[in-house]
Amino acid sequence: MGRKGENIFHRKDGRWEARYVRGYRLDGKCQYGYLYGKTYQEVKNKRNELILKQDVLQEKKKKSSVLFQEKIEQWLKKQKISVKLSTYSYYSSVVYKHISPLLGNITISQIHDGIIVGFIEKLIHDNHLKNSTLHEVIGVLKQILDFCDIPVKIKLPKREKRRISVFNTLERDKLENYIGLHLNNISIGILLSLYAGLRIGEVCALKWEDVHYNSGVLQVSKTVSRVRNLNNLSENKTVLVLTSAKTENSIRFVPINNQLMKLLKNYQTTHHIGNSCFILSNSSHFMDPRTYYNKFKAVLKSCDLEKYNYHSLRHTFATNCIEKGLDPKSLSEILGHSNIQITLSLYVHPDMEQKKKFMNHSFLCPNFLRQNSSQK
Repeated sequence: MGRKGENIFHRKDGRWEARYVRGYRLDGKCQYGYLYGKTYQEVKNKRNELILKQDVLQEKKKKSSVLFQEKIEQWLKKQKISVKLSTYSYYSSVVYKHISPLLGNITISQIHDGIIVGFIEKLIHDNHLKNSTLHEVIGVLKQILDFCDIPVKIKLPKREKRRISVFNTLERDKLENYIGLHLNNISIGILLSLYAGLRIGEVCALKWEDVHYNSGVLQVSKTVSRVRNLNNLSENKTVLVLTSAKTENSIRFVPINNQLMKLLKNYQTTHHIGNSCFILSNSSHFMDPRTYYNKFKAVLKSCDLEKYNYHSLRHTFATNCIEKGLDPKSLSEILGHSNIQITLSLYVHPDMEQKKKFMNHSFLCPNFLRQNSSQK
């Protein structure tokens, strides 16, 4: 007699029989399979194991038919509720510009090491991506592959060392002299980057209330950035957003030189500017970083220094700090870097003159070399 609801029966020959659904006919009716055992528990265990295998195979079959683009969309939805708008916009831009066109229409089961290698080669040779951009694209792809639980090994070309451009002393003097003769909100922003290392987006987001005169520090907590417009009905491809600073470390207090702090106070007082105004615009509306960059380039043109970009101000500040003896850890915190390794890799590399000076003053030469040197 069968156990109720289990489709397990005790046969007349003494064996136990378990029935399971093996498949379905074209008319939709079940096709059954049969298992046998000496005891009820034995045949039940056999059937449970078989059903489990069927479920795994069914899941694999289902997974193999899923397009990678479907999983990409799921990953983006997850990011949308967990990261800043600017970060999500960056992710979606990378996905739709680089990843989806080449990998979106293949199934999950088709993704393997060879496919990813081919994808990277395509990016390098066909799209002519810069090394830094390539690393950013692969970084996003790795996150998506982890989300899909796809174990693919990715070997990237070595990251190229970033070349930084720095104003030399004469060029810095030329820029400062120009600012001294043309002191306004634009030139004040330049000074804040040159002597506090602020990024262009951070300067655009800065309000007068962020300048703490009594404690002599500048509070950096927000940034202005241009991101991809998520409204498909809009004609504008990008929009400006005011968000919290780049990373958790970017939210910081930056000590300001006493003379610069005095200049800021005098300028605000003389022009009767309210604390709630943005520094660059002297109004309740922040300035577009593109607009500010163009104004900055106009200043450089007047100084015959057009070869530099805005980030050169930040590089100049950091390089000057290292040359004056500021420790990398403190500099990293002032710059708002996510970790000290970024600071070390960018700025802590003495030039040849510094190396020669160290070697000449830090080591004693053999006696015969010193004697020969003194005879000459």
